[in-house]
Amino acid sequence: MAQANFKPSFWFIGMLTVAAITAVVSLVVNAGLSIPAYLLVSALVLLDGFDIAARLWLRHQTIRRQTGQPVPTGKARPFAILVSVHNMERNLDDFLESLKPFRSHVWIVDDASTDNTVSRLRASGWRYLALESNVKKPAALKQLLRIVPAEIGTILAMDPDVSLPANLAERIHYFQHSGAAAMCPKVTVRPDGNLAEMQHIEYALSFDLGRSSLSPQTVTSGVAVYDRAVLDEIMQRHSLSVYGEDLENAVNILSSGRNIIYDPELVLQTDGKRTFHGWFSQRVGWSFSLFKIYAERHAEILKIMERSPVGFYQFGIYFGLLGMLLWPLKLSSIVLLAYCGLNGLDELLAVNLIPDNDFNHPAFFAACYFKYTVVAVAAYVFVTPAESMQRGLLFLPLFFLYCIIVVVPTMVGYLNWITLRLFGFRVYSDHYDANPVLGGKASRA
Repeated sequence: MAQANFKPSFWFIGMLTVAAITAVVSLVVNAGLSIPAYLLVSALVLLDGFDIAARLWLRHQTIRRQTGQPVPTGKARPFAILVSVHNMERNLDDFLESLKPFRSHVWIVDDASTDNTVSRLRASGWRYLALESNVKKPAALKQLLRIVPAEIGTILAMDPDVSLPANLAERIHYFQHSGAAAMCPKVTVRPDGNLAEMQHIEYALSFDLGRSSLSPQTVTSGVAVYDRAVLDEIMQRHSLSVYGEDLENAVNILSSGRNIIYDPELVLQTDGKRTFHGWFSQRVGWSFSLFKIYAERHAEILKIMERSPVGFYQFGIYFGLLGMLLWPLKLSSIVLLAYCGLNGLDELLAVNLIPDNDFNHPAFFAACYFKYTVVAVAAYVFVTPAESMQRGLLFLPLFFLYCIIVVVPTMVGYLNWITLRLFGFRVYSDHYDANPVLGGKASRA
């Protein structure tokens, strides 16, 4: 499990990052620029840099704890693969073909498709449950779970755009011997254009840095392995909302004192968002989900924060402080960075439409870009396996701009929760649910 043995050491990466920050600060000071203005402009860089540094340290400690752990022998006990589908007629053949090696384990629920998905499933002979009304993934899987035989003690819940690796049974066997309540696999994005490559970098940092740093109290993703008894229990308390359904599972598990482990050797591929509209809608839904979970599960979240330093960091510092409370500071930083970038373009083109001031010097944008890129490259190189590292290096110089753009749908998602809570409407309708319900259980069984 010690993936980083052949890579630059944790301390080398730390020294490189400190050197980059020191060089940038020295440049600002020597140029006679305003330090307070620089700190405000670089708030996004500083906050994200702090998180990356904290997670590198936590990951370093996690790998040290895991080194030398025994590998279980034998075969996996019975497990089931649960997947909810809706209107998949066009892609059904490819989907079923990818699941053929695991056919005896697969249970499919059709969430009230309006095309020929059900008839195609019936004709193909796959095991399935057809619902009469569309209830969304959590409620659909809950109904499917009721008909899975009781002797099956492990459940893999997945999305239909995910492909499973050949070592699935081996890794489920590892999970079954871990004593954990759930396991989060590593999820990667399939190559599919420039936008997918940016998402590949984002997922690499999110899983091999973010979730890896928290094990054995990490958070799940939309694809996860569960102990059947635990999943039965937490589904009774689930809101059944599609928003943040995986994070809600994690909150229910962690607040009860159970563990969620991260397994970097169970690598699943998924489709990234192919269009900007689809990507934007996804990110709006994610940030809306975060607000929703915190508003509705604050008591459980407090238990997680009290449980351990890892829980306090993830739910108190990262989600609570950096993700939400200090988000206006990030937004201010983005606005000022754009202001500096436009002023730099104005000077480059000799248009002189933007007057210079303490907050729009082009050097601020250049300094933030350099510092963020150095930190991102260092983190990516440190956590990414060698065989897949080259893929992201070409697009890492653009990752700073990508992170700036992410702030926009994040803002819209937060505004959606606020306007829905106060006025009963959303400023933007994402693709997840046309009629989201705030508080309590959704009206789905």
